[in-house]
Amino acid sequence: MAEKTSPKGIEELAQVKFVGPVKAEAIVEQLGISTVRELVEVSKNGKLQTVSGIGEALAKKIRAAAQEALKASSAGSGEAAAPEKAAAPKKAAAPKKAAAPKKAAAPEKAAAPKKAAAPKKAATKPEAQKAAPEKMTPLPKRPPQPVQASPRDARVLRFIDTLRCPACGHDDFERGATTLTCTACHREYSFHSGVADLAPPKPSGRSVTQRLMESRIYARFYEDIMRPRLTRIISDRTLGEEYILADELLELDADSRLLDVAVGTGNFTRYFAQRLLELSDTGADESLVVGMDLSWPMLETARTYLRRDGLDDDVFLIRGDAARIPARRGAYNRLHCAGALHLMDNIDEALRNFARVLEADGICVISTFIKGDGLVRRAIKSAAEVPTQFHWFTREELHQRLRRAGFEVIEDSIAGDAITVKALRT
Repeated sequence: MAEKTSPKGIEELAQVKFVGPVKAEAIVEQLGISTVRELVEVSKNGKLQTVSGIGEALAKKIRAAAQEALKASSAGSGEAAAPEKAAAPKKAAAPKKAAAPKKAAAPEKAAAPKKAAAPKKAATKPEAQKAAPEKMTPLPKRPPQPVQASPRDARVLRFIDTLRCPACGHDDFERGATTLTCTACHREYSFHSGVADLAPPKPSGRSVTQRLMESRIYARFYEDIMRPRLTRIISDRTLGEEYILADELLELDADSRLLDVAVGTGNFTRYFAQRLLELSDTGADESLVVGMDLSWPMLETARTYLRRDGLDDDVFLIRGDAARIPARRGAYNRLHCAGALHLMDNIDEALRNFARVLEADGICVISTFIKGDGLVRRAIKSAAEVPTQFHWFTREELHQRLRRAGFEVIEDSIAGDAITVKALRT
């Protein structure tokens, strides 16, 4: 039984259409099978429907897909054997066919009295016929050479491999020209110019401030005016100093896979992308930088800035909900979220999602706001939370929420009413 639950068995079943890695793992664990042939057998006797999430209709589709996979595998084996069987008769036939052109020499002599052009034409035919057997001799087939994907194409594939369907939780997609289609529920999502719209059918509740973020006018002036002013009011650090601090805490390297949650116009994201390009001699080919936000105007502005800075091939954007991040488990090893956690409707659910999409020992860096010192100051901020839906944390509360979500708090830095926390995924 230990062999059947090996990753190899899961990987083989996950290749079958309509299965994918999530259902493959469940099938292996619950039915104890590990091959496509066994998958066909359990689908025939109805056992496949006992697996959670697989009904009668889906079981029929999986059975048909598994049978097709077996046929394709058998056909591939037959094609490999064909050249060996065909080699013997070709050698035996070669001398007999080579003798046939010699009989054509008689018509050439009869054609001599004709015009000078005629013998020339007749002479060329036997030469061509003599050469024919050599041309018909099959040459050994060269094995197909793998197509080398460009750095951009490789990065696109890495990005798609991180995604998860927000509707059904499946993590296998078929890529179209401008779409991504979930192979399980067949829901189609837009994917164009490096931006994937994976917002769930019903996003979680949004505060007044979050709705303000969806204003095109606010998005236009956010990075140059709104964000720097807010930073000066609440924090003792400049925005540039916040970039440097976040970079140091994230411990970025050339292989970092970074998700920037609530990316806004992408000011932090562009800084991180530039840092990764500096860290890698190959243009950060092994890294991945993804920014996510729920606001279309913010993402459109972010894409404009990425093009301006020549980073549109290095950064992908997702329209998604922090409480239901459309990414598979352990897809990233770095996660950053600045100036947004205090605006989220379900803070604990968002933190649990942060932990889910990070691999073990992945680094999470969050910048948010705290109540600070003084009873009057804290009372005023607490009273303002209800009408503004803007949550002010205490340092202890933020640490406790992170631990509850599956993190170990490593360190934090407080500047005025701003706090930046570094935590590890346990």
